[in-house]
Amino acid sequence: MLNYKGNLWVRKNYVLGNRTQYPLFLGTVAGTLLLYLYCDFVLLQKYCEIPNLSKVIVTFQILSIYSMFRVNMTEPGVQMQTISDDKYFDGKLCEKCQAIKIDRCYHCKFCDHCVNDFEAHCFLMATCIGRRNIKYLLGLVTFTGIALYLLLLILIYKLFISDCKKELTFIILNIVSLVLTLVHLNPFIYTTWRNASQNWTKKEMNRTKFNGSPSYIYKNYKQFFTRFYDSQLYESLMQY
Repeated sequence: MLNYKGNLWVRKNYVLGNRTQYPLFLGTVAGTLLLYLYCDFVLLQKYCEIPNLSKVIVTFQILSIYSMFRVNMTEPGVQMQTISDDKYFDGKLCEKCQAIKIDRCYHCKFCDHCVNDFEAHCFLMATCIGRRNIKYLLGLVTFTGIALYLLLLILIYKLFISDCKKELTFIILNIVSLVLTLVHLNPFIYTTWRNASQNWTKKEMNRTKFNGSPSYIYKNYKQFFTRFYDSQLYESLMQY
């Protein structure tokens, strides 16, 4: 919580996520845990012949669960609000929540507040995705994807190289399930990494030409993984 002299700015009380959507979030966590338990105690124990590889997969699974909770529990970047009778403020305010309007700040109709670098409202995570928790969403989809790809490689190895004719149908069904899951997950991984490399939000995608300069991409990734503050807001505050 940030305090400014004279109480010119106040932040609206923020509750972790959207409480009405918590059943969806808890269901997502439970479903993910069941998937990982099935992968670990059925597929890995049965088909993985490299113990260290199993540990790597489990590590990525733990990281994805951690990222899931961080997405939900990290305040997404709820914008500051002004005191309603502040006669010294002459900037733009949101008509719905009276938050200070700056670039890339949009109102979420589900949470009823404005969020900096607003991406979308994620029902499965029961929260908005914005400046402060977008990197955890990136970690979630990336760690999940790596764990599933490694498991898929193990099953493909068993299917084409090892002698497992008795369990051929079971292996094929699991491969098909993993492929379908990754087909739906890959666009999220690609889009999030691509937007981070260009300093885009979801609303800004493809409005400007993609810049493939390594220095430009590095600068944007560095900013993406380290930004926790409202730089534009701080600059406007210095005027008072």
